[in-house]
Amino acid sequence: MKIIIIFFGLFFPILLLSGCHSSGNKNSSGQVGITDMYGRQVVIPEEVDKIAGVGPGALRLLVYMGLANRISGIEDVELRPGRPYAFAWPELLEKPIIGPYMGGDAELITVNAPDVIFMAFSSASDADQLQKNTGIPVVALNSGNLRNARNLFFESLRLIGRITGNEERADSLKHFVMSQIQLLDSLTSFKADKTKLTAYVGGVSFRGARGIASTEAHYTPFVFTNVRNVAGDLNVKESVNPTGTYVDIEQIILWNPDFMFIDGAGLDLVQRDITSGSPLAETLRAFEKGNVYTLMPHNWYSTNFENVLINSWFVGKTIYPGTFSGFCFEQKAREIYRFMLGRDVFDKMKSTYNGWEKL
Repeated sequence: MKIIIIFFGLFFPILLLSGCHSSGNKNSSGQVGITDMYGRQVVIPEEVDKIAGVGPGALRLLVYMGLANRISGIEDVELRPGRPYAFAWPELLEKPIIGPYMGGDAELITVNAPDVIFMAFSSASDADQLQKNTGIPVVALNSGNLRNARNLFFESLRLIGRITGNEERADSLKHFVMSQIQLLDSLTSFKADKTKLTAYVGGVSFRGARGIASTEAHYTPFVFTNVRNVAGDLNVKESVNPTGTYVDIEQIILWNPDFMFIDGAGLDLVQRDITSGSPLAETLRAFEKGNVYTLMPHNWYSTNFENVLINSWFVGKTIYPGTFSGFCFEQKAREIYRFMLGRDVFDKMKSTYNGWEKL
């Protein structure tokens, strides 16, 4: 068995110092001191009207916080289609470009002149350098994940809320996300030991579309629905940041999962491996039982957290249809999009990807 582990991104220090939990210290010049997610002391204006988000996931967090109308510029990567928050707020695509992906351009950001720059998926030194080059306060965020580092996700939202005067939105997002996770667990936890159904997810995107062998050993929708992930048997350390795991097709055959799910971003690459007559189609229990489905991509310039939750509902309703009979999947998906993004993009996502379908 050949296993290749790829770590995607940087390992971030988790420094949630006491200042990050306070409302900040005001001074006579109309400025406030805050502590960001890397323990950096940053002085920001007391009134923040114009903001920018750079680095993977920063703009998404600002949209979650209902701040799309305050965003002054975007990185050029945001012009590429596929992410729910960009579908929800096409107005963002008309904003000035402030540089390329992974941090923007200091000169363009300076001309754009936001009051505060929110920077994600970076490092303390990167944030210091951007602040030095622009003369604009840079607040570092760490969006974590919804599985084993959701505290970082919630803390980033709270930090944004404190800076923009929007803390109630951070609290409501935390309550909404946690209620979804807890409901999914309550619906499925008693099923896990009784059914022992197994599943595999393939075609998981990491910095682009991937084939059937690309999977996740700690796939969040399986964790939330208490489904046994066959790739979970691999000795892969559970990371805070997205990681990619690649396995041989022969290993998938040996696992012989009851259900197979395909990430919609990788569906075109996966097709050749699951077409009629292929080794997988001819040998796997999932194909024999007709249990092969697609999901929406959750990795596109960092994590689409709303898609993680919606995929979890689809997995639960697919594997445990009786338990989820009281829930309409489409209604649940639209509810999550509306709450997290401010607008329903279910139809747009369906027209872009072949997600949430039976193959």
